[in-house]
Amino acid sequence: MKRNVLMTAVSATAATVMMMGMLSGCGETSNSTKDDSGATVIKFGINVANPAKQEPATNAIVEAFNKTNKGKYKVEFEAADTESHNKNMKLEASDGTLPQVFWVEGSQVTEFNESGVLLDLKDFLDQNADVKAALNGSEAAFQDDSGVQYGLPYQSNIQGIFYNKDLFDKAGVAYPTDDTTYDEFLEMVAKLKNSGVTPLAIGSKNSSFAMWEFNLWLARYGWPDFIQDILDGKQKFDNDDLIKAFTKIQGLSNAGAFPENMSTIEYFDAKQQFDEGKAAMFGSGQWDCTEFDKNLGDKVGFWWGPTFADTKYSQKLDMRVPSAPIAVSATVNDNDDVKAATYSFLKFYYSREAAELSYENSMFPATSYEGLTPSADKYSMSAMVDALSNGYKSPVSAPDLTVPSSVQQSLYDGLFGVMQGTYSPQEALAKMDDALENSK
Repeated sequence: MKRNVLMTAVSATAATVMMMGMLSGCGETSNSTKDDSGATVIKFGINVANPAKQEPATNAIVEAFNKTNKGKYKVEFEAADTESHNKNMKLEASDGTLPQVFWVEGSQVTEFNESGVLLDLKDFLDQNADVKAALNGSEAAFQDDSGVQYGLPYQSNIQGIFYNKDLFDKAGVAYPTDDTTYDEFLEMVAKLKNSGVTPLAIGSKNSSFAMWEFNLWLARYGWPDFIQDILDGKQKFDNDDLIKAFTKIQGLSNAGAFPENMSTIEYFDAKQQFDEGKAAMFGSGQWDCTEFDKNLGDKVGFWWGPTFADTKYSQKLDMRVPSAPIAVSATVNDNDDVKAATYSFLKFYYSREAAELSYENSMFPATSYEGLTPSADKYSMSAMVDALSNGYKSPVSAPDLTVPSSVQQSLYDGLFGVMQGTYSPQEALAKMDDALENSK
């Protein structure tokens, strides 16, 4: 589960302390650890408590690497749930004990980079042209203005709306297409609701989990085009385009698209409604594919979401974006054995073999290798591949991962506040502007 949008809000004071601590830890060194076989051991910090169960693709890649490099290199997980992991990484950054490789929240990685605790991976990419080619430009999402490569995408995230073909058939609703408009979407919602099911399951109790179907909405209203101007203070979130986007989401709520108890249920509760055939659609990504295959089989479909006629921005956008990155501790440079082990693992992680393991475990890798696709019995992933065949462009990053963590949380709160009638679109966007101003 992820994933790329999970985050822990940090107060300004705590953030200041964290940054000071990070800087103080920059001079620490990475100790070389050997196991009984003499293999150099490196740690992989990951944001799940049980990688074998919760991140089977990553677990399979690590196991394959360890088998291939037995007696030479070994990767061990430093595993914890997302909230604990985020806290641990900040603490370990402060005292120089970061794992050699670690997953980091996308909205927080720039803070780590600015503190000097991350290794510039440009050298790694220069040494491994095959990896750079396979990443196909996705690494650009984690470069700063000076060209520092402070992270690499952990996976590819494909975000959109899964739907239950059976429930659409029973309601007499045609399956959505790339050309389905917002007004047609509202008609779908009405028919599905009248058939006795929830049109679009969503749980806003943990709002950071329930954003994925709306990232593309924001992109189709121009977010990738003007977000840098907003961050630079040249424009506001409270602008005509985003007011329209938030108003459309408000209209979806007013049409009865969401569960009546949306505010009190979590992402997992909403997903269960979809799994059990009580909801016709659910916004998610490839991390749920295995579960949907188990519960819906070949009755699962995938859709990007509606198009909008009241914006000048391109509607030919989909949402295959780099996930939140993995980063490498700068202390790796302090030990040749550790650096060699780390680079060897990264090269394997982004190899064709690892990509194959990702597909086998229902995960889209960050890399692209010709001829690699999910097998036919991976129904949900195959539906995603079909959706990707339209030739549309994807943003460099998902909109919610392009802003500081405080603004990110304000985005989540604002979106769901609009859905629940707590805020008007303008009020929600004004709060995002306030959050941005306070983050400076």
